[in-house]
Amino acid sequence: MRVVIAGGGTGGHVYPGLAIAEALVALQPQTEVLFVGGTGVERRVVPRAGWPFHRVAARPWPRRLSWTLPWAMMLTAAGTAQALALLQRWRPQVVVATGGYAAAPVGAAAAVLKIPLVVQEQNLYPGVANRILARWAQIISVPHERVAARFGRATVVTGVPVRTGALGGDRARGWQRFGLGDRQLTILVLGGSQGARNLNAHVMGMAERLNGETDVQILHQTGQEHEEWVRMRLGSLGGSLRYVAVPYIEEMGDAYACADLVVCRAGAGTLAEVTANGLPAIAVPYPYAAEGHQDANARLLESAGAAMVVPDRELSGLRLAQAVGALHADPARLHAMAVASRQLGRPQAARHVAELVIAAAEKGSS
Repeated sequence: MRVVIAGGGTGGHVYPGLAIAEALVALQPQTEVLFVGGTGVERRVVPRAGWPFHRVAARPWPRRLSWTLPWAMMLTAAGTAQALALLQRWRPQVVVATGGYAAAPVGAAAAVLKIPLVVQEQNLYPGVANRILARWAQIISVPHERVAARFGRATVVTGVPVRTGALGGDRARGWQRFGLGDRQLTILVLGGSQGARNLNAHVMGMAERLNGETDVQILHQTGQEHEEWVRMRLGSLGGSLRYVAVPYIEEMGDAYACADLVVCRAGAGTLAEVTANGLPAIAVPYPYAAEGHQDANARLLESAGAAMVVPDRELSGLRLAQAVGALHADPARLHAMAVASRQLGRPQAARHVAELVIAAAEKGSS
């Protein structure tokens, strides 16, 4: 079976696709997967994960009338023509669209060629590309019952696909791998692909206020572009707080296994990994995410008792330190949040979506 997975722009659209690809090959080892995207993070992340990647022309459409609209329309048309040629040449049995502007040309080409289309939506507020492509989709995978009503047809509640590498970690191995110690509270900080600089800055402010704590340690994924700046701030930190900063964590399963609390943005993929590992979170939604979807994602966890939400406008080192301090001083609450998180988690989501993809391909070929 041949499968094209299209999407990108941010990691939130890319990592679920990688998880689906892993699950497909696990179920059917002879499956061939080709990723198609634009110029976003997918062009780096997908080849680094070992999957073939093909680029087509694509550009985000402005949300208001702008001089960039004609250019975006032209690139989308060009990308659709490129995708038509690619799909005719490669002949996949099914196309999976994970969202983002890069999914639109490929999904449109699949519709024109009558190739079965599966849409995988991660957010509570579906993105523009997936809302459009859903009209032609055989199956629409959604993260929660709330989203099913927004599409109204062909929806299956699966949760957000999570990579196997983000699951099943080992705590002791993680301590050794990241140079951590056996302390009472380990905080994992994940900046995300959007708004990381602002979050990183306030996390450093939090660290300065926690610097006298001997039973707290921090593992911080800074992002490649912010590592040097964070390390410079660390140089002046001193004190007893153990703080490990790394640009990128390959062994996410071990990182989650080390963690007692996660401080993160509220991308759907990140929160899916957090809940699949049953971890409590302090979520700081990225305020410029389309249609405020990160706020909706975070509020769902908050309403279930799995997370504290700190709005970006209230973000400060002091605010984060106060939130961490309140949870550290109340182990019963931290445990209850972890239980609520585990109840929300769907660690088998990738396998579920892969089964739907295989079913769509088989139905299309019958």
